[in-house]
Amino acid sequence: MNILILSPFFPYPPNQGGKIRVFNLIKYLSRRNRVTLACLSSERVEDYGPLRDYCEEIVCVERPVRTTRDLATFLLGRAPFNFVRYSSREFHSAMTELRRRKLFDVAQVEMSMLWQYAETLAGLPAVLDEHNVEYELVRGLRQGCRNPLKKALYFLEGKRFKLREEAAWEECRVCFAVSDKEREIVASRTGDSKKVVTVPNGVDLEKFLFRPKTERGRRILFLGGMDWAPNLDSARFFLEEILPLIRERMPDAEVDFVGKDLWKIKDLIPSDGIRLHENVPEVLPWFQQADVLAVPLRQGAGTRIKILEAMAAGLPVVTTAKGCDGTEVVKGKHLLIADSAQDFAGEVLRLIEDDPLAARLAQEARRLVEKKYSWEMAAATIHETLSALA
Repeated sequence: MNILILSPFFPYPPNQGGKIRVFNLIKYLSRRNRVTLACLSSERVEDYGPLRDYCEEIVCVERPVRTTRDLATFLLGRAPFNFVRYSSREFHSAMTELRRRKLFDVAQVEMSMLWQYAETLAGLPAVLDEHNVEYELVRGLRQGCRNPLKKALYFLEGKRFKLREEAAWEECRVCFAVSDKEREIVASRTGDSKKVVTVPNGVDLEKFLFRPKTERGRRILFLGGMDWAPNLDSARFFLEEILPLIRERMPDAEVDFVGKDLWKIKDLIPSDGIRLHENVPEVLPWFQQADVLAVPLRQGAGTRIKILEAMAAGLPVVTTAKGCDGTEVVKGKHLLIADSAQDFAGEVLRLIEDDPLAARLAQEARRLVEKKYSWEMAAATIHETLSALA
């Protein structure tokens, strides 16, 4: 098949959830199909990396960040903010020209905020790959927000986004959901369960080899970009409430924060024992050095790729019920789950101190990932669905 993929970002390097999904789906789809990528980018892209080999063609349109202007357009108009910030006349023109000169069998739109370009796909079977139920994510942010002005803006954004997102579900030929829970949400809104297919997030098992630690220490890994509000809330929860409890029993516990915009948490960092690693090229070395991955997530939607990658690599995980929502993990078998600060700290300490438990969790987690959560299986499901449409 000749597949056109639309993305709201350039998916390389694959250093955050959305990019990881799009990059790996392209990688594995390209083994059986011809893939053309059309995407937006907030900055000039000079390195296509391996995407140059995976894609038959790449059309990348620069759309700089212009927050003040986009916010004004949002407040004075009717579109959701996350539609406004991905609006681009240049991208619309580029899509129109691409369709004029090239024939495709099917198009896949990554994330509902890009469905605004569906009119350029007229006559082409178009599917929507939903990385999250976005308006549910906005609702969670509003519930966790204490600022009255931001809370009001989240309310307005959620209301507008819900209308646009549900319209996209209705208009697309097929909608891919990352979990059965989100598939049920889409199916209940559209009244057609057959047009919604679960395509879970996954792991590149060719890259994330299972390497359990033979010598364990006291290193805790926190992975996440602080440019995403749920990660910032999670980091504050960890630093303000969980870490002090860990340090009471284990004063020499070390913590590595790996991610983006880590300056946002610098005012919360104690004097020693915590290291910040900004914009690292690869997360795998940090999985191999750490003894436990802490994911104390309290907000968000979709599923956490970092948890699946840690499980594949042999790093035991402690997370919240929200953190592992949408995955088929079993508490105490594949990872440990705790929601309160006291319980979360206790489970982190338990994993660090109990080597047999850590080893058993790592082995069972890897088995689960191999069975349920590989990008190769995800791409195979998409290929089968797109083939039926084409």
